[in-house]
Order: sequence, then structure tokens, then C-alpha cells
Amino acid sequence: MTDQELELLLKKRVKSFDLKKTAFDTLDKIFADNSVNADFLCGFKQEEIITKFDGFIYHIDRRNGASIIRTKIGLYVENQDWTENLEGIGYYELETDLNGEALDDWFVIEKEKYLKDIGII
Repeated sequence: MTDQELELLLKKRVKSFDLKKTAFDTLDKIFADNSVNADFLCGFKQEEIITKFDGFIYHIDRRNGASIIRTKIGLYVENQDWTENLEGIGYYELETDLNGEALDDWFVIEKEKYLKDIGII
């Protein structure tokens, strides 16, 4: 099997589970469920946050646990000084088994808006 054939096989597998859509739908639900919590987004407004699909990661033959697929969605804000004018502020990851069944997920904001604005982080 060539590298290209393996890549196509892996892409076909995640597409068959519709993991990208599942991750975006779950992220939308997280935003909706926390819309009244002013601290949830660390000072950012949901309207400021741009979500972008960042890729799939296969973890196989792990020392601890079964093989998994991680679907990552990056959380960004506009910033002219960054690649594609987008500065990363966090991410959402959906972890599934190799059959597409959800095992875990996490939502992470890595920067606080007001600290970022005054140049502390």
C-alpha cells in the first residue's frame, strides 16, 4: 500500500463516520449551552470566535488505551499579525474509537481576551 492509498483509506473512514460534522455540531451545542455564562469564553464573545477544522489525528498502538481518532476544531480570532490573519485562542477535540463512537471530548480556551489585549499573553 502506498502512502497515498493509506491516506485515502483513512480519509474515507473518517468521512464515513461524518466526524467533522459531529464535532462542529457538538461545538455549537457547547456554545449554546454556555451562552449565558459570561466567563465561559474568557472575555471573548462568541461572534468574535472563528471556528476552523484543523484535522484528524489517528493514534494507534498506544501504550495506554485503545486506538483512537481525534477530530480537532481550532478556535481563532482575527489578528493581522498571524498566518491567515487568524490567531489561535483554543480548540475543541472530539475523541472516538476506530468505529466512530464518541469516547471523550474537550473544549479549551488557551488565552484570555483582556490579558491578550494588553500584551500579557
